[in-house]
Amino acid sequence: MKLLDLFERLSFAELSNLAIGMEGAGTIRDEDQRKVLIHTNDGLLQLYSRFILKTKYLLIEEQEHITQYHLIEKFTESQNYVEYPYIKDKVADRFTGDLIRILEVYDDCGNQFALNDTEDCHSLFTPSPQTLQIPNPRTGRPKHILYQARHDIIKNINNKTWVEIPFVLEGALQAFIAHKIFSHMNGQENLIKSQDHYATYERICQEVEAKDLVSTSVSNSINKLTERGFP
Repeated sequence: MKLLDLFERLSFAELSNLAIGMEGAGTIRDEDQRKVLIHTNDGLLQLYSRFILKTKYLLIEEQEHITQYHLIEKFTESQNYVEYPYIKDKVADRFTGDLIRILEVYDDCGNQFALNDTEDCHSLFTPSPQTLQIPNPRTGRPKHILYQARHDIIKNINNKTWVEIPFVLEGALQAFIAHKIFSHMNGQENLIKSQDHYATYERICQEVEAKDLVSTSVSNSINKLTERGFP
């Protein structure tokens, strides 16, 4: 769905009675478009965190003196900010810090490591969503990390900007944006409308979860590693 199509739908539906929605004219008022864009990015983060809508791989290289690997842009090879840039990305394919949480970790042969299993002596750990703990690191040894990624932050408002979301969640995104818009408006009536829109957001999400309408699990990861050229 294009971003401007989303704006049109909001204008015709959830925001049709507001000046921000041009009272149903099919567009968002120019001076409010950036505000709606901020709420759109917030809604996309909520949905991409709740559902596994995008996955990516990340390669790190162990250093024997480092046990906590923080998966943020600061430690990328492409940025070259630190002495030991253990995230091995490329300038043409940079890691942008879009990691929501670690899903799986593999070695170079496609063998999967247990995560957060204190009974497994080879287990790795995730003390925080963006941190991988390797108890016994060895310099130069690679780890391939499959992670749940967020939607790219939308910065431009034009007809070439796309919102990448399954159609079954489009209504949830619209409801979330409307919830945020009304929550910043004064008056008890607007507060009630904000709560109603959030209830709609929750209802749609719960229906999607109950019917398993989007992927909520990861499978065939070893095959994916092979397809990406790993041994």
